[in-house]
Amino acid sequence: MRFYGIPSEERVLEIVDAIKDGNWVYEENSYREVMDAQVVKEKLREIIKQVREWKENNRHIPAGTALIFVHEPSDPKVFKIYDLSSLGCSPSLSPPRWKIYREELSGHISP
Repeated sequence: MRFYGIPSEERVLEIVDAIKDGNWVYEENSYREVMDAQVVKEKLREIIKQVREWKENNRHIPAGTALIFVHEPSDPKVFKIYDLSSLGCSPSLSPPRWKIYREELSGHISP
């Protein structure tokens, strides 16, 4: 799967608003929960708010830094959201803090 980094939280909100239906899986560390589309939209809005706060409170992070990645912004089925610990000099990203994806993709989402 190819993911697109979305540097603007406003754009991510537009993508979230495009979610229409389906069951979604929310993962944070070892916690996993299945949610309907409306609940997952609210959860994503909470996470987006937290990402905005990180950027506002950590002035050394450029405003355009992408911490939220989505597979196919026009038809979102998978979101991966990284936290500030992912930033650094490593040649690869650490695992995402949150993964949110359509339930039918369970078992097909890599870290």
